[in-house]
Amino acid sequence: MTHREWSPRPFFRHLSPAALAELRAWAAADLRPDGSGTPWEQLYRAWVLLSAADRLRLETALLPVNDLATPHARSRLGELAATTWAGSALLAESRSWSSQDLALRLFIAAPRAFLQLHQGWLVDSLEHGREYAGRYPIAPKPSVKAKAALKDAMRGYLRNTEFGPRCKVEDFANDEKFALFVFHEDELKPVDRFTQDEDLEPTWDREVVRLAAVFHFETNVLTVKAPRREEREQLRDLFAEHILGDPLYFFDERTAPRFSFRPLRDEAFRFPPIVGSGLVGVSVRRLFIRPDEGDVKRMSIDFREALSLAQVHEALSVFGIDLAGHTIEGVHLRFTFEGSGRSRSRTVSLFNPNASNLSDTPRDRIIRRHLNLWGFDANVRRAAVAGVAVEAATH
Repeated sequence: MTHREWSPRPFFRHLSPAALAELRAWAAADLRPDGSGTPWEQLYRAWVLLSAADRLRLETALLPVNDLATPHARSRLGELAATTWAGSALLAESRSWSSQDLALRLFIAAPRAFLQLHQGWLVDSLEHGREYAGRYPIAPKPSVKAKAALKDAMRGYLRNTEFGPRCKVEDFANDEKFALFVFHEDELKPVDRFTQDEDLEPTWDREVVRLAAVFHFETNVLTVKAPRREEREQLRDLFAEHILGDPLYFFDERTAPRFSFRPLRDEAFRFPPIVGSGLVGVSVRRLFIRPDEGDVKRMSIDFREALSLAQVHEALSVFGIDLAGHTIEGVHLRFTFEGSGRSRSRTVSLFNPNASNLSDTPRDRIIRRHLNLWGFDANVRRAAVAGVAVEAATH
């Protein structure tokens, strides 16, 4: 599993004395303060003196806390605090704590709920996945047998690759999505380490690789995060067969691209916001164009300012580029919402046949709804066309 970089010294340094005291009480290890210095320095010295086994045990347990000890996760932590300490003075007090203190103290107070929150955070933080559109609405509720069958099939696939054969499958679900995490051994790699004589000596080991497949109920789209196309498509196919029960559930993105960029050809298009969404405006930041004629394979065009579509068409016309005569392969759109600071804007990358940086955070779900409304989601367009065809056939 991929975690934020862990280093015990800054982890302890960023905790208040009260949080450090809770950490000592929870650890079930000899972390008694000893000597001079600040509370975190005393705890760090005690940490260094622990056995390697105790340090590994505690570090493994604290990695999720380290992941969520960030301002980006503050709103999620606040929601968990509201349920954990409802009716308690701790709830009001927690609003004055740092994200580091809040994450640690929630982990100690409600470990099961905290780990569930952490798993959901990992799902929502995925970026630059591949999207596979489904052919019809479905809400999967896979059995233990189905998940075991997927694990066995994945293990069988790994035996014929350079990866190690060991594999573990975990799942996560809520009202918006169902997710699978597949952990497997990477290829054997050498890692240089110092010997006692300060010579370098390689040790050969396999790191653990995490693959993720997240199915979004609202759009019937599977987002797959994996480093190589072979594993992405393997996980997609196994998900369709074992979790959804339909090996042919997903469209082939090579013949049915995930996105439609037809709205970008209309210079009068204004990106109308959904009422109550908080969206203020949308601008085009970059276009990827494949000319239909000539020797140029692809053009990438960056725009200096946040331009409307009309301004984009006008800027392109200066160079003799007419979007009607070219294939648009991708776009970067900047969404600006109400509020202030960096969090009010989000730049979304869409690239055919099926790449995007959209995750499943609440804001990205709002963006997906706008893309559906505006016709950028080719699956929605396909469904609309199919519906018209069915209606026509009945008359």
